[in-house]
Amino acid sequence: MFLDLLVSNLPLLTRLLAWSLAIGPVAYLVLTAVYNLTLHPLASYPGPLLSRATPFPHALRLVSGRIPQALHALHERYGPVVRVGPNHLSYTDPRAWRDVMGHRVEAFIHQPENRKSRLYYRESVIDRSGGLDDPAGKRKITSILDADREEHGRMRRALAHGFSERAVRAQEELVRGYVALLAERLRRRAEKGEKVDMAAWLNWTTFDVIGDLVFAESFGCLEEERGHLYVTMVTGFVKQMAMFMGMKYLGLHWWKVVRWGANALERQFAGDLLKKMHRIMEDKLKRRLDVKGEREDLFEGLMKKKDELNLRTESLRANASVITAAGSETTASALSGAIYLLLRNPAALARLQHEVRSSCETAADINLAAVSRMPYLLACINESLRRFPPAANLPREVHEGGEVIAGRFVPEKTIVEVPHYAMNHSSRHWRDPFAFRPERWLSKVDSTAGEVREGSHAEAYGDRLEVMQVFNVGPRNCLGRNLAYAEMRLILARLVYDFDWRLADESRDWMDKAKGFTTWVRDPLYVYLTPARRDVA
Repeated sequence: MFLDLLVSNLPLLTRLLAWSLAIGPVAYLVLTAVYNLTLHPLASYPGPLLSRATPFPHALRLVSGRIPQALHALHERYGPVVRVGPNHLSYTDPRAWRDVMGHRVEAFIHQPENRKSRLYYRESVIDRSGGLDDPAGKRKITSILDADREEHGRMRRALAHGFSERAVRAQEELVRGYVALLAERLRRRAEKGEKVDMAAWLNWTTFDVIGDLVFAESFGCLEEERGHLYVTMVTGFVKQMAMFMGMKYLGLHWWKVVRWGANALERQFAGDLLKKMHRIMEDKLKRRLDVKGEREDLFEGLMKKKDELNLRTESLRANASVITAAGSETTASALSGAIYLLLRNPAALARLQHEVRSSCETAADINLAAVSRMPYLLACINESLRRFPPAANLPREVHEGGEVIAGRFVPEKTIVEVPHYAMNHSSRHWRDPFAFRPERWLSKVDSTAGEVREGSHAEAYGDRLEVMQVFNVGPRNCLGRNLAYAEMRLILARLVYDFDWRLADESRDWMDKAKGFTTWVRDPLYVYLTPARRDVA
């Protein structure tokens, strides 16, 4: 009887099942959105309705490459804290630097740190054969980027000597050698009247420098006058990973079918790229390990401590890759931004030319001691870093038990971030935030490392210089600050001394076209160079 009843009502049951399958996901999304807007612990924070209700708007921002500008616009509209996703807060309140990323001191010394959000990176692991994969049970490859608090501290102490001011001074001649080679290669083109892609040449220079300082050999970019495969792959990898970040932000990585498909896509589009990058790093690392005697470079400290830190070859390779990418791409991006901004502001460029050319009789006089006596050069670099911060600040995840951030309690597992671009362009902290005004920084920063003095303000302009923290703050701030400033000063001063510049018409909106992911993906920056007229000084 039951079977007869079931068969007779089968069309109705089929329609009910189809309706349930159709309406179920919609009902789930609607109910989740209602919860996010009304009962969620972050419900009282301001932000766009759709961003507070669903993760879709921010996922689109992640993959679009316009997230720096989008977050700035949201902060200008909603204030110093914005709910950009259902479980995600963004801050331009300066107190957030300390609360989100700062050192744990005094009564808070044993409080956990807010770790980098797992939505924005994946841990690298290997199987027994050494191939890349990520199934459960595989051995983790540890790098300073994703190490926990204690392990990060040990790695950082091992690396710190190579990035110290003393070490940077010891590496000065090596850096100046590559700067001279850059100038010599560009002079050939300047004499022919050719336009050059300055973004590419600066990338090649910084990769050659960091290659020598990590592996005891360059990537050969300046010698061969072309980009190395690794240089190209870093940019491609940044764009590809943005798509997977967006999928993870939507929570798709938890759905087994979708996760399987995402992993298949990643293996298809990024797997081969990763394997090529790792093979390049492995070959270079093997040659570096074969170097006899001590070498005062960026990697020596970690190599000395590899047994004490139990670092396998895979972890050494991972750390070498992190240092290489972070220490080259960001510096090249910052220099490209500086050249573009100077070209778009002729008065600032003329003043910088006068300072550099009147301070040095020959190009050989451009050294660290000389550039440290050029305050306007440092001011131009700092203002360029403000306008075009070279890397994104990876969001953090609030630790167990929650955290008070900018005066309000934030529950655990909330994603929190302090975006550089939005902070650096906030009308609450800067007067005319989109103006390129190096004068903001004169007499307000330390003459060696570019650090803003405690409590300093640019009174004449109403600027809060201390809110700019492009090298981040706290125990995970950038180790390469001293090296980056040394490179930027030496390279920019030499280019200003040797050449007059003219921006090509096709690059007049170069900065507007740049896509912001973890770093900027930049179009060619075409510039016409001519040997400098010495009467300018």
